[in-house]
Amino acid sequence: MSEILAFIKAHRRDIIITASALAASLVVMLLIPALIVGNAPSTAGMLACIALVDPAFCLAAAVFAGWDLRRRWFTALFPPLAFLISTGAVFGSEAGGFMFYFVIYLAICLTVTPVTHLVRKYGRSES
Repeated sequence: MSEILAFIKAHRRDIIITASALAASLVVMLLIPALIVGNAPSTAGMLACIALVDPAFCLAAAVFAGWDLRRRWFTALFPPLAFLISTGAVFGSEAGGFMFYFVIYLAICLTVTPVTHLVRKYGRSES
């Protein structure tokens, strides 16, 4: 038990950051679409989420993960997976058509994360 507590104490910051990234992904990708679909027609609500909210959040999560790629690489995968869960929960068996958007969000996260890392690593000006 003391080894587990020592590990948690040593990695407290990383655990908090990871839990916060997961919670933010679940809130943005699960709760916001559910609230929008509940208050607006389902097609218009999901269109607003798919066109505006979800890609912007995937981009932000990828930049966040690329900022410290060694420690946060997996946090870029949270938003696309939360989107997949969200569409399954909101639309049920009709969610198969949203796989295209899952692939797009995954591509956004998997390309922006290493680009952010490389820009941060090699993009520093020498002034």
